[in-house]
Amino acid sequence: MNFVVIRRMGGFYNVFDDDAIVLNYLCDYKVKDNRCGFPISALNKVINILEINKVSYIVREAGIKLKKNFNHGNKYDKILVKGRDKYNKDIIVNKIVSIINSLSYDRQIILLDEIEEYMDGL
Repeated sequence: MNFVVIRRMGGFYNVFDDDAIVLNYLCDYKVKDNRCGFPISALNKVINILEINKVSYIVREAGIKLKKNFNHGNKYDKILVKGRDKYNKDIIVNKIVSIINSLSYDRQIILLDEIEEYMDGL
């Protein structure tokens, strides 16, 4: 069974690897170096989002271990698949924006006009 493992590190909680992708998808937290973090004050918000979405989790903190297990109703794997798809699309979009920003102003205008024309045809 898969869980989001939330670890306290100083003034923040952090999640790593696939768990970071899940929180990126559900909470829109940015993933950097295969991890994402959020301030201590956001823990209840994150837990509520995980529970609403039926994602099992464990919170690890010195002397405290909170756990919620949805057993057979755990949607971690389904949300991870959606999260990976969103994360990969976000990477592509960011790459496209970076490329557009690196172009000369004139080339940007030409490309953006073409994109706008394409979008008008949808």
